[in-house]
Amino acid sequence: MRILLIGAQGKLGQKLINELINYNNLTITKFAGNASDFEQLKAQAIGHDVLVSTVSARSIEELVKIANNMIKIAAENNQRIVWSGGAGSLWTWDRTRLVDIPIDQFPTNLESWKPAIYGHYEVLKLLQNSSITWSYMSPALEFEDIEPLGWYQTKISDDALYNEINIIFASYASGAKALAAEITKPQYLNQRFTIYEICH
Repeated sequence: MRILLIGAQGKLGQKLINELINYNNLTITKFAGNASDFEQLKAQAIGHDVLVSTVSARSIEELVKIANNMIKIAAENNQRIVWSGGAGSLWTWDRTRLVDIPIDQFPTNLESWKPAIYGHYEVLKLLQNSSITWSYMSPALEFEDIEPLGWYQTKISDDALYNEINIIFASYASGAKALAAEITKPQYLNQRFTIYEICH
């Protein structure tokens, strides 16, 4: 299996590479360049089986452009997409979602969250309306680069998953393991799945 990873330079991307090197019969290529440039991405996607995105959400427009490029290329080349997305479209216990806050009313002190919340939701809708084969991981609402609390679990869900101490948490390390598992042995084709950690 040949994998093109877009976002390999980020923290999650680096952890994903460290997970994938534990699998046999994989070739991992780190995308180099601007993934919002269709021709650059198309040229580097040639010969790969799976296109994987762990790109950081710098802007809504950039995420949507990258996703559109990946979907078009995957459709042309019969490739699968695995996308590490956002948690803002998950329903919480009180049946609210961050993505339902009107974008112009989003708290100014959380301005940096906007691309991840709204951009990744747009990507999810693009994938759902496409004809390609894809998987989309929504991390826990608390998704941090710290030591895992314990074991991780994944599930097809539009709801945020709470653990036994009633928190919604996953570490980048667990996110990388879940992505590696979905890339190599997909369980959630054409589905959104989410991840959470249970305590030891």
